[in-house]
Amino acid sequence: MAELVDELVDMGYVVRRPDPNDGKAKLIVLTKRGRDAVAAGRQTIEGIEEQVTQILGERGHRELRRLLSKLLNATDA
Repeated sequence: MAELVDELVDMGYVVRRPDPNDGKAKLIVLTKRGRDAVAAGRQTIEGIEEQVTQILGERGHRELRRLLSKLLNATDA
C-alpha cells in the first residue's frame, strides 16, 4: 500500500498531511490533479454505462453488473 501511495505522491495525485488527531498518522489527500483525474474517471464510467444501457437495455445492464460483481467476489475469495 505504501508503494502505491508513494507513486501517487510522485505523480502529483495526492499529498501526505499530518493527522491533527493522531501525531503518528498521516492523511492522504487528493490534490487538484487527483480530483481532476477522479472527475475524468467518473465521466468516462458514466459514458461507458450509457453505452452499455443503450446496447443491453436497463434490465440487461443490471444483469451484467450483477454477474460482474459475482465474478469479482468469486476471485476475491
